[in-house]
Amino acid sequence: MPESNSVSKVDVSAELMSVARQNRSSPERWKKILDVTYSGLRSLGAGDIWVFGSQAMSLHLQKRPLASKDLDLIATGVSTRMIEDVREMLRPYSSGRIPDYRFQSTTYEGRPYPFYSVSINDLVQGPFVIEIFETFRGYDVRRLTPYATFISRWENTYQTLTVEGIIGTRMAFRRPQGIDSFNAKRLNNFIKLVRKEVDWGKVNDFVRDFQLEEVILENLKDLHRRNIKIVDSEKLNLVKLSK
Repeated sequence: MPESNSVSKVDVSAELMSVARQNRSSPERWKKILDVTYSGLRSLGAGDIWVFGSQAMSLHLQKRPLASKDLDLIATGVSTRMIEDVREMLRPYSSGRIPDYRFQSTTYEGRPYPFYSVSINDLVQGPFVIEIFETFRGYDVRRLTPYATFISRWENTYQTLTVEGIIGTRMAFRRPQGIDSFNAKRLNNFIKLVRKEVDWGKVNDFVRDFQLEEVILENLKDLHRRNIKIVDSEKLNLVKLSK
């Protein structure tokens, strides 16, 4: 994650954030946190709200939600006051203490990429981080509209990416970290489960629209060196052109 270029109102311990990322929370836990956060932002007047990350995959998987180390959301029109109110809503999930937060005004390849990090610290279940981004990789959120879907799950309705958009984002993890073995396996399992639904032409459209060709190709090359293949990745135009 890029370093912050701004000073947060409440400083979150780097050690706490690191621990939160190492430990994955059960679906039973993060589903409650997702519901409170998503519904809270919506009730407070936030604009376009999206579920990203592994929770987006879980929305499509229905019967197989995944354990997750954090919660990734995109939301427009978010204010510090909204975040303060959401923190109060999350107090019951943080051992009765209001969660800490920080705001980071970062960039993604030169484009604005501001986001809030809200850090829950439950004394029994451990820490859990919620990240609320205001853009998608620095692009205006409205560019995601062709790849939007609404899914009703767990007594709520969430906006998230189509399976094609999810595949595109999961193949484009930023370098130099790229895609580790765990996330490659998780992506392959996802593709296998939704295989009949996937339109690879739309995956190609997503990759092109967000200029992800270079990073995906580098990730695939790195995986190949480790004898790992992403299911059906040969259907990507960039793979065909590279041969």
